Amino acid sequence: APQLLSPSAPSRMKRDRVFEIAKGFRGKAKNCFRVANPKAENALMHQYEDRKRLKRDMRTLWIERINAGAREHGLKYSDFIHGSSLANIQLDRKVLAELAVTEPPAFKEVVDKARAALIAKYAPNGVPQQNDPNQTLLP
Repeated sequence: APQLLSPSAPSRMKRDRVFEIAKGFRGKAKNCFRVANPKAENALMHQYEDRKRLKRDMRTLWIERINAGAREHGLKYSDFIHGSSLANIQLDRKVLAELAVTEPPAFKEVVDKARAALIAKYAPNGVPQQNDPNQTLLP
């Protein structure tokens, strides 16, 4: 069979792949394979981890924004989320956070529905029950 690649071609391809990743690195990390190879591996590892971290950070930001918006209307975050599940409000945290920031009147409507669902569950006649631990939910 005819040889299509030179014997050094796989090594050259590997080095080229590493240098493509290491483009923009500082010092020898961009052009010396022995330095660039571990730096490129670490870069890929951090890239993978940071994709996961970004999702965590965004969810944390959404929760903070929802909490701030809910507290403006007199509900804690956990009570708001519980009330919205009771009210069968099927908006995710991303959308709720966006509403809290850009559309306060619409977010107030959602908070009011969540509060109404909490009142309906924990105070059936609109009056807190005697030994109800959630009496603080009611305005």
